[in-house]
Amino acid sequence: MLRDTIIRRFAGTLADAEGLLAVERATFDESPYGAEQVQRMLTGGAQRAWLAVNGGQVIGFVAAFPTTGLRGPCWEIDLLAVHPDWTGQSLATRLIRKAATEGIEVARRARAAVAGDNAASARAFLRAGFRRAEACRLFIYQIKGLSPQPWTALGVTVREATSLEEAARWLPEDTVSPDAGGSVAWHELQRDGSPILLLAEYSGRPAGYGELIRVQTLLYRGLWIESLAASKQTVRVALLNETLNRAIAMDLDEIGMMVPEGEQSLQETLLAAGFRSLGDFDWFRAGLPLPGLAAGP
Repeated sequence: MLRDTIIRRFAGTLADAEGLLAVERATFDESPYGAEQVQRMLTGGAQRAWLAVNGGQVIGFVAAFPTTGLRGPCWEIDLLAVHPDWTGQSLATRLIRKAATEGIEVARRARAAVAGDNAASARAFLRAGFRRAEACRLFIYQIKGLSPQPWTALGVTVREATSLEEAARWLPEDTVSPDAGGSVAWHELQRDGSPILLLAEYSGRPAGYGELIRVQTLLYRGLWIESLAASKQTVRVALLNETLNRAIAMDLDEIGMMVPEGEQSLQETLLAAGFRSLGDFDWFRAGLPLPGLAAGP
């Protein structure tokens, strides 16, 4: 019975990992990891998970993790699944709200990417207190054992920023949130491998930037391109090439980016660079705490 279903934190056991994967196999069936890998991933890193359990059986789960970039901290609700035998009973909404209670500890905002044809997930996020914010197209680049390739463009150089102050000439005035901190905070964030801010120059002048976030999820390890801006096409290609070479050097699986539907030029550049589209997605966003949830101590 649904009233016997509890939502609880992943307990760190192999049994919990096996139960979570059983739901994943019955829904997405995309995770490349085994139960022991999932167990380590959800106990030894930033990623967290919550389970819907009925009669000792895992029937749903949600995974989330924090990220930090130019806009400050964000709580990413990354993967949500309910076993097909238990859908239509508001479990997804309960899972989202449970995950959001812990997100309050690390961020004042949360978001999730939902496939455009996944009406059930969209309803769950709306009921949980999120709003549909932006229509995008999701692009990924699967690395598959590639080796770094040299690439040069006349007059274009790309390097990594060491502080927000250094990057000020590259960034629009409203790009950096006060929550992102100054140079000290930026250095602290970089110790954890995230974020990476690439700065591009053309003929010695600021010409673009790329904001990268390293993530590990239940589906992949990769670099997420949070934002990318360039004054010309050669600069954009140079930033993408540097991103690819960094992902290869880090031995990651793939690169991903959500591109707003109106940015056709960037979409075409990604396709030409070897990315492939996974289709239409919507960003769902919310301030934390969600309505009806306590803000914590």
